Amino acid sequence: MKNFILSICFFLVGFISNAQSVYDNVNLRMMLYPKFQVSEVYLKNGTIVEVGLNYNLEKHQLIFIEDKQYKELAGLETIDSVLVLGKSFDSEANKEVITTIKFIPFNDKIYQSTKYAGLYILYDYSVTPTDYTADHTGAHKDETSQTSNTITGANSMKVYKNNNNVNMIPLYCYKDKNTIIEIRQHKQLANVFKIDRTLLAGYIGQTHVNEYQEADVIRLLDWLKTKNQNK
Repeated sequence: MKNFILSICFFLVGFISNAQSVYDNVNLRMMLYPKFQVSEVYLKNGTIVEVGLNYNLEKHQLIFIEDKQYKELAGLETIDSVLVLGKSFDSEANKEVITTIKFIPFNDKIYQSTKYAGLYILYDYSVTPTDYTADHTGAHKDETSQTSNTITGANSMKVYKNNNNVNMIPLYCYKDKNTIIEIRQHKQLANVFKIDRTLLAGYIGQTHVNEYQEADVIRLLDWLKTKNQNK
């Protein structure tokens, strides 16, 4: 069994008492998961804390609920990793098994780990408006956003009340020493692997790399590593 798991009450009173933000009007469409997930927060001092978490696509942060309010997970510098727990059915074993998704803090944002060493996901979003108005120039998009006036101690968070379609976007990133680079930042990626940027662009174009698909990103990284080793 792991060291020990503190109660949620102690967790909120202690470590998270300095939570950075309180959101009274958070739009749950901005959340990665349809509901808050049982999670384990591993602190660098060895403590393990159990808490219900969700991922806010706009803030790139994990949030929890306290006193019927949404708060950001703070003190990221003290966190080693976070495991979001889920369940799946193992047909071969004919039983339910616990699945885990690992997140790590880096540069004030939360990234999801992948099975590929050095590859992480920063979740973002796009909004597809459902409201359109027409004028003499034809139909055009009528975007509406509102800023909450009930937020304390933090920057305002946009609440898209009329935009019903929030689309999750996985931004794949490669961690190199103390730097993390989005895969779509070709110049920085070429610099890290010490190859010509034109060569990289040519490979992406010729092989039709989809930078939002994990399998394509892994194929690209394998190619980059091979080119780097052959120099």
